[in-house]
Amino acid sequence: MKVLVTGASGFVGAAIARFLSLQGHAVRAGARAPAHVGTLPGVVPWALPDLAGPMVDWRPHLDGIDAVVHAAGLAHQPPDASEASMLRLNAEAAGALAAAAAAAGINRFVLISSIRAIAGPWSTTILTETDAARPTDAYGRSKLAGEGLVRQALPTAVVLRPAVVHGAGAKANMARLARLARLPLPLPLGGLAGRRSVVSDRNLASAAAFALTAPGAHGRLFHVDDGAPLTLPEMIAAMRRTLGRGPGLFSPPFGLDRLLIRLAAPSLHDQLCRDFVLSSGALASTGWSPDEPSSAGLGRLVNAAR
Repeated sequence: MKVLVTGASGFVGAAIARFLSLQGHAVRAGARAPAHVGTLPGVVPWALPDLAGPMVDWRPHLDGIDAVVHAAGLAHQPPDASEASMLRLNAEAAGALAAAAAAAGINRFVLISSIRAIAGPWSTTILTETDAARPTDAYGRSKLAGEGLVRQALPTAVVLRPAVVHGAGAKANMARLARLARLPLPLPLGGLAGRRSVVSDRNLASAAAFALTAPGAHGRLFHVDDGAPLTLPEMIAAMRRTLGRGPGLFSPPFGLDRLLIRLAAPSLHDQLCRDFVLSSGALASTGWSPDEPSSAGLGRLVNAAR
């Protein structure tokens, strides 16, 4: 197929464009800065307009296109980021693109959303697609709004809610974790038992490609992860194995590790010490399975964090 991938110069969009090209699809790699799109066979860098603009004419960008994967949007914004900007980029622009695709007769459309559309940074239960949505920040609310606008404009669209994405080029907390793992020091984090679902960039790209063509996926919403959740010590151990080292972790007595995290980085306490597990069983039931284990993506992540 000829597939438009938006956000193709970003971490997730680039992985999707690369995966689709390796599958033999012709990819129109849409980005605000097409010069930053990697060179791959079958991938054509394509200049996209400013999605925050008042009106975007999507017709020339969709001309000759069979399918769309929309991965563009705002993420990893500072706490004081404008919620209106988030809604404009992550919701209204997504809905407008889906409406334009519908008008052009394109019914294969995948929206890359986020598990934060239905929950905050931790959850006492395993998150499923049928859970009531309770986003806790502007990013999550904008992603949830985008899901609604896309599905309203194009009922055949598939919505993917990935867990935290890892792999070479991952940003924010995953990048910080990789730099921590590279330190030639023992780390007092062995007692952190919070389980976290994660998904590698390749597995998310595989899920997006699958959702474009699988008959059982059209019009549905899916959570995406690598499979079994990992604790923070397990992630660090996997990365250090890639570096040819042992885990180098120990557990301070009396829960001092959790206390130190709460004192030194209270905003990260929930993300490091509590569970955040989702279920990707619905996607698995349609025939999809991860391309690789978590250790592969974590290995790429730590090798890139130099």
